[in-house]
Amino acid sequence: MISVSPGPPPWAVTSLLAAVIAGCDRPESAACEVAGTEGSAVRNTSVGDWPAELSWREVWRAGGAEEGEELVFTADVAVGPDGSVAIAAWGLAEVILLDPDGEWLGPIMTRGEGPGEVQAPAALTWVDANTLLVLDFGAFRLTTLDLPSRSATVTAVDPAFISPVFASGEVTFVALQPDRTVWLEFPGRIEDGWEERSFVRWSPGNPVNDTVARSRARALERTTLPAWPRPLVGVGAETRVLSDPDGRYELTVFDRDDSILVRFCHPAEALPLAPAERGEAPDERMPDAWRAALRELGGPPQPAIISRIVVDADGRIWIQRDRPLPGAAGPHGAPGALHDVFLPSGRFLGSIRLPEDHRLLEAQGRRVWTLHTGSLDESSIAALEIEGF
Repeated sequence: MISVSPGPPPWAVTSLLAAVIAGCDRPESAACEVAGTEGSAVRNTSVGDWPAELSWREVWRAGGAEEGEELVFTADVAVGPDGSVAIAAWGLAEVILLDPDGEWLGPIMTRGEGPGEVQAPAALTWVDANTLLVLDFGAFRLTTLDLPSRSATVTAVDPAFISPVFASGEVTFVALQPDRTVWLEFPGRIEDGWEERSFVRWSPGNPVNDTVARSRARALERTTLPAWPRPLVGVGAETRVLSDPDGRYELTVFDRDDSILVRFCHPAEALPLAPAERGEAPDERMPDAWRAALRELGGPPQPAIISRIVVDADGRIWIQRDRPLPGAAGPHGAPGALHDVFLPSGRFLGSIRLPEDHRLLEAQGRRVWTLHTGSLDESSIAALEIEGF
């Protein structure tokens, strides 16, 4: 076992990235316990290392209402080594590139069936500074795109791996690693309002559907209800993170070889159920027909503490706390959500609430890239930074 060290390593000090929620005092330090004995463990307290009195600064924004910069259903973004941003615009069947300053460079892949074209781009990642890897749901393939030459090579993905998710009409989780490993959450059989869900990976080097986590998710009309606890997965370039299957605030970090790097916990409790989660208040983001069903169902005995896990470009682990409303989840979680942020070692840094209508896409150092939805439902990509260090 290892205990939490007195302070973050030197590299982490320069990449502190959070703001303690405005107006909140630091809570009394409280520790958590890690169940089991396998691997190293970090038992965090409720007090992180980040300073208070920090503020957001918008560096740039692209898309939105700008003519010629429309975005329709942004499935994913990937930030390159130089800060360039690639966007998987599912609704346009395009992959769009922004330069590090947010300048719109336009599509680098457009709709079609050729090697350098896409039909339904669902996820992407940078292999290196000049090479982009794209997962195309529509063509059942991975495309490796060399940006300087715009040459492309394709690798087929087993249709039996993608088809169950594509056919369900709800892509709740998809991730792509530079080694061409694809991750999906599979829908499953529903019985008495519970759905069997599984997180599955596939790669060209291991073309067998490999289930890494299973769960029973409370469902309504084949849509999972985020208020009910279940295990979740977050995937980074080199690691994956799995939350506790019993709903505790405990997570396990694995390397590429499935060895446990660390297990860590945090003493925070679940956020209270919102009236809309109980079906007690109308909300335009949730189908009206569900209100009576939610009231009849009642709330879970213990609401979910975690609603989403994001592993950023630095390997830090962002735990989204706010739960999206039923029927309004999407792949990027709730807007304006509170996140707890941990170092790759499992050490708690602090908490941050994103600005209203922003959803977390990626983070590196002090910078966070978000998906912003405007008052007319227009979408834009924003680069935000924290000031105050």
